[in-house]
This record gives sequence, C-alpha cells and structure tokens, in this order.
Amino acid sequence: MNVQAYLNYDRTFGDHHFYSIALFSQDNYTAKDSFSYTLQVPAKFQGFTGKIGYDYKRKYLLDFNAARNGSDRFQANHRFGFFPALGVGWNLAEEDFFKKAFPVIQLFKLRGSYGLVGSDAVPDGRYLYQQFYNRSLSSYYFGASPTQVVPIYEGSLGNTNVTWEKARKRDVGLDVNMLKDKISITVDYFNDFRYDQLFYPGSVPSIIGVGFARQNLASVRNHGWDGSVRFQDHIGKVAYDITAVFSYAKNKIIYEDEASPAYPWLARTGHPIGQPFGYTWNGFYTSTSDIQNSPKPTVDPSSIKPGDLKYKDLNKDGVINEKDMGPIGKPNLPNTSLGLTVGVHYKGLDLSVLFQGAFNYSFAVEGIGIEPFQSQMQPIHEQRWTPDNLNAKFPRLTSNASGVSSPTVFPSDFWLLNAHYIRMKTVEIGYQFPHRLLPFGISNARLYFSGYNLLTWTNYSLYQQDPEVSTNSAGDSYLNQRVMNLGLQIGF
Repeated sequence: MNVQAYLNYDRTFGDHHFYSIALFSQDNYTAKDSFSYTLQVPAKFQGFTGKIGYDYKRKYLLDFNAARNGSDRFQANHRFGFFPALGVGWNLAEEDFFKKAFPVIQLFKLRGSYGLVGSDAVPDGRYLYQQFYNRSLSSYYFGASPTQVVPIYEGSLGNTNVTWEKARKRDVGLDVNMLKDKISITVDYFNDFRYDQLFYPGSVPSIIGVGFARQNLASVRNHGWDGSVRFQDHIGKVAYDITAVFSYAKNKIIYEDEASPAYPWLARTGHPIGQPFGYTWNGFYTSTSDIQNSPKPTVDPSSIKPGDLKYKDLNKDGVINEKDMGPIGKPNLPNTSLGLTVGVHYKGLDLSVLFQGAFNYSFAVEGIGIEPFQSQMQPIHEQRWTPDNLNAKFPRLTSNASGVSSPTVFPSDFWLLNAHYIRMKTVEIGYQFPHRLLPFGISNARLYFSGYNLLTWTNYSLYQQDPEVSTNSAGDSYLNQRVMNLGLQIGF
C-alpha cells in the first residue's frame, strides 16, 4: 500500500516568484517467503518532505528542501534521518551589463548545491539490529533413549546501532546557451563524501567465535566532472546536430575498518573501490635451477616447471603467498566515459550515429575462458612459452587448472588488461516517404536500416575478449554481436 499527500504553492508577485511543496508518503509492502510461501513481516517506509523556492527576474535562484525519512530497517531510536539540501543560482545573462558585453549569449547560469542524502538499502537482510537463532540443516541423537534432535545455533551478533548510510554532496555547475541556442554547454564539478557505510568490522579478530552484523563504519570520497556540449544548425535544407557527453570520476576508500595489514601494500584503504589485488608478474621460470633459486609458492612446488609464471617476492621472505599480493591494475569500472551523437536531417532522409568510449579501467582474463585444455584453444596459445620461444606471450600449456600459472588460483597482473575502447554503438538511416507517393490509403511509411555494435576499436589484440565484459571466466560466452536490421514502418 502506497499513500501520498502533497500540497503545492506557486505564485508570482511582480518580479518575485515563490514556489513550495509539502509532501507526505508512506509505503507498506508485504511479500511471501520464496520457500514456505508464508507472509513475511511487512516492510515500511515513511517520509516527510518540504521544499521552498524563490527566484527574482529569473536572475537569482534559491531552492531549499529537507526530508525526514523513517525506515523499519533500523531500531526505533535510529529509525528517522533528517536530510536537508540547498541550491543557489545566478543567471548572469539576465543582467544588463552582461547583455551589453555578450549579446550572443542567451543563458549563462552559475549554480551550486550542497546537501545530505541517506540510504536505507541494508545488505544481508532487512534487520541487522536483531539477534537471530537459526535451525540447523543437520541433526543429532540425544538422550538415554536416543531421540533425533534438530539443533538451534547462534547467528551473527545483531547491531542495535545500525542506521542510515549518508552522503554529503556538493556540486558546482555552469549552463551556457549562445548563438541563438545553436550551442548549449553544461559542465558540473561534483564532490561527494559518503560515510556511515555499512561494512563488516574487519578489525575484530575471528577468535571471538561469532559473526558480526555490518556496522556504519566505512567512508568513501568520489569527485569528478561531467557535462555535455551540443551544436545544432543547418546548411540550406540540411539540418544537423552534434552532441558530446563526458564524465570523469575518481573515488578513494577513506576508511573501512580493515585489520592492520602486515605490510603496507596489503591495505585496501586509500585505493579506489573495486581495486584488484594480486601477484606481480616477474617473467617465466626458465630452467630447473631457476625454479630452485627463485621464490615460489609452497603449495605443491614439485608441479612448477620451466615456462610457468614467476612472481615478485614483495616481502623478501623467499616464499610466494598471500602476503605478496598487492594492488594491480585498475578497477573494472571506467573512470572516464565519452559519447558522441551525430544527426543529419534532409527532407525525408535522416541519419543518426552514436559513438561511445570508456577509458582507465581493467578487466581480468581467467578461468575456462583462457586456460588451455579447460576451454577451446585460442590463437594466443600458439605464442606459449617453449625453450626456443624466449619472447613468449603465454605460459607453458598445462592441464593443471590449479597450478602456479592459473589466473584463478594465482591472480596476477599478467592476466589483467588495462583497457580502453571506442565503439560505434548504433547507426540508423531512415527515409520517410512523401505522402503523395503512398497508395492504398497509407498515411505514412518509413524505410530504415539500423546497426548495433558495428565497429569497435580497442587497445588489445591478444585475447578474445569484449571490452565491456568484466571477465572472460565464463569461457563459452559469445562475444558482443553485431546486429543489423532492415525494416519498413507503415501507418494507416
């Protein structure tokens, strides 16, 4: 059940414009358990929101809003959160001095905002504040006359202080329209600080013997730029438009309550979210003596052969283990994205092309998608290590899926690609037939051709991997397909 009630106010007094809204909303949702089909405890949310806005002659803009939201995912004394936000703007294009100095500019708006937002998206179940006791799937016999008993065991400790995740959001932006709106520009700089994130307390030793619920511990900073530039005009009867969009964002983990690392390269704090960790590739083992005299894993060292991958011993203890796993590559989320749309229109003919690109990210090559004899053989396997091939691009071929060269068991930067790509995402060409040429009472008809994923430019060629797939561990997955359509639309 969803209930909403709101009251709007909007009025202009001469050059002064006031507007406001008061909103009440409440959700009550009941679901059935997917196993027993019994009704679960209802999920409830309640919110009170108020907003006040003002502008003077479309030049000076002010907007304030605040919300008091409550969620049943938190205990009663932590249930409600208060989230205010303020936005201001100044349209210089409405100032007389600006109009005289820059008559070609129709809009020049400076704006900024600052606010606090909250999230009640609690992972790992709705009620972290409750202590659960669970029925075991196994049983045992108990008593003088043994009777089968199903035991109850203690679940993770509840956290009665769990509350809203929060983020302080700051934004400064500029909107510009010029040359009779032929050129439109929007640019924003944003800086978000997310805190009280729900995270497992890593500093608590496992010797305590019981699990912990998530706590409001972690914090992350994210900042960057985004925006768009659009140009539209015509040459005679040919109209065209070009739109470019861009985004750059960089985040860093400020705190996540991890256990004190034995070595600085083991720490997650200070790195981006999703930073991959693994071993640092240090060439191939070239001979039996090289294996004997080099650091190597202690797990089945007899399986290591010349041509296997060799890794750096970061802590210099002569052994390759998890203490030698440091940050490698970049997260799988691109921090830079670009898009370009081009449109052309002439009488009934139209053309639209979309290019998109992503930069500064890594993806993993692992599992049955690349390991020989675990998947189909690939061209890269022909460049494997052999005693005669000192410039190998791939380790020796082996059927051992858990050996030292395995990208799954021993993830390393050898299997991690720092990638970027530009893709012709969509193309569409269409022709709208003139009405005078249409027979049989047809009111409109359009012939079109469309293509999807027609061309892709990447910075790698060794692996059969689509740049938008995070890993090729699935192995048998199809590469991204080119799709072409020829169609006719008819209206009566």
